[in-house]
Formats: sequence, C-alpha cells, structure tokens
Amino acid sequence: MPFKKLMIVLLAGLLSACGTGNQTNGHGDVVKKVNPVDHPKQNEIAAKVHPAIKIKEENNSTIINYKVKNISGGPIKLSFASGLQADYIVYDQHGKKVKQYSEEVMSTQAITEMTFDNNQEIQNSFTISDLYNGAYKIEVFLTAQEEQAKVVMDLLVENSLFTKASGLFTGQIDPHSIEVEIKGEKVAFQLKEEAIQQLPSHKEGSEILFVYTENEIQKTIEKFLIE
Repeated sequence: MPFKKLMIVLLAGLLSACGTGNQTNGHGDVVKKVNPVDHPKQNEIAAKVHPAIKIKEENNSTIINYKVKNISGGPIKLSFASGLQADYIVYDQHGKKVKQYSEEVMSTQAITEMTFDNNQEIQNSFTISDLYNGAYKIEVFLTAQEEQAKVVMDLLVENSLFTKASGLFTGQIDPHSIEVEIKGEKVAFQLKEEAIQQLPSHKEGSEILFVYTENEIQKTIEKFLIE
C-alpha cells in the first residue's frame, strides 16, 4: 500500500476511536463519559418535611415533643383518617411493642384534610407515665396518608414510678398479696387488680417477672410480664 494511503487509513482509525467510548485528557489519563441520567436530580432526593423529637423526664413521666416542618418550598395536602394527627409506638430492647398511643386513646373517625403550607410546623406533645425504668426505642410519626415524617430514637427511662423485677414466687399470703423471694430475701407484695387476674397462671415455686411500685408503706405489683 502506498505511504500516503497508509497514513490516511491510520488517521481515519484514530479519529474514529476518539469519537466513541472513553476520552483522554491532555495528560493521557482516561476520562469516563458520564450519562446525566445516572445521577438523580436534586429535587428528586430533597426532603419535603423535616421531623424532630425532643424527650425529657418530668414529674415521674416522659414527655415527647414531636415537630414536623414543611421545607418543600410549597404547600402540601395532608389527609387524616381520624382526629389523631400523630402517633407513637414504644418498643423494648428485644423489639417487642410495649405500647402504642392510638390503641389507648379515643379519636374521631371522620376524615380530615389540611393544607400544610411552606415553613409551617405541626407540633404534638405526648406524656407517658406508665413505662417502667429501662431502655426502649420510640417511633413517632404522622398519621397522614401522604406523609408519615417518621422519627425513631432511643428512649431511656430513669425516673419512673414503675420498676421491673423478677423473683421466685414462694406463696400467696391472701387474695390480695403474695410473697416473692428476690436475691435470697422474701418480700411481700400487694397486688393490683390486673395482677390478681393474672395470678392463677403462675405456680408456686416458679420464676416470675413483674412491674411494681413502692411507697413508704408497701410494694405493689401492678402486673406480671411474659417474655
């Protein structure tokens, strides 16, 4: 092949290679071509609302302050299946549900709607007074069909009136009290109504788990636990 034709063929091949695939920069490094669709658009990943909770213990109760702010830049339509705008669920260390607010309160069943304006805040406060001391996880969320704004946080209860304990059920003193051996010491406990109803399911000599309260006069078992 003549020299001029050979040079033309080589030059055409080089130009064809440069037009496809990866490109090189001035230093000979490979520069990968990125398709714009590989990256999500900013408005597709931006959050519409910002939820937050603050937890504090006060007067032997745990107070949960839950706030949701509209940061979408525009109004959001929210519809609720009842008069309850927000709900919470408390889980123990094993992931078992301990309590849920909506299961304990009465609320209207009528569907309600609201326009959640930009920068507007929805605030709800919950007071929990019947958790025994210990570590939990709490999940708080809106009940709206369009947006839950869920927040999950660790919850440590240290100043509750309720204490969790275990011991050996040694016998029944009377219809309203029993004796429990805890760390080698026999302790008398009064029984609340719920505990009295649960008592027949426990046999003398068995290990029992329970929640109790205490004052200067006596200790009272509120309920027995099953784990």
